[in-house]
Amino acid sequence: MDAPDWKEYFKLMKESAPLVIHYPICGGGEECIYVCPFGDEIWEVVPMKVSLFGVKYRVRLRPFMKNPNACRKCYICVQACPTGALRPVDKPVKHPTVVLIYNTLKLPFKKKYGIKFVFRDEHAEKFRKNNSPDVYSSGGGDYGKRD
Repeated sequence: MDAPDWKEYFKLMKESAPLVIHYPICGGGEECIYVCPFGDEIWEVVPMKVSLFGVKYRVRLRPFMKNPNACRKCYICVQACPTGALRPVDKPVKHPTVVLIYNTLKLPFKKKYGIKFVFRDEHAEKFRKNNSPDVYSSGGGDYGKRD
């Protein structure tokens, strides 16, 4: 399956959304969508070419703001992001490795969205699904189609 590079989605979000995702450090567990009160209205999961934490560049499923105008800018999703990949557009990731290490070390101390939240069964399952090459080899699905 052919999919756009992550930089295209990053650029689209940077131009039109209040948030950006630095996809190489996004794990794809969909924690951001899960906590958003308007998740189904704002977010979609799309295939894109990206590496997972800088390893194995291939097509993976990642969150994308399909409707940025519906975002209420509460930033609950930013707080829930375990890797620090999701940020306000005016505070992008400058040093991905440092951000990833910092957020990983900070995770056990987050009161609301800590390790127990990240390792919930539904997030672990979405992580496996969104990073599995089997999802794309079947050729089915309507991933990547946008209105």
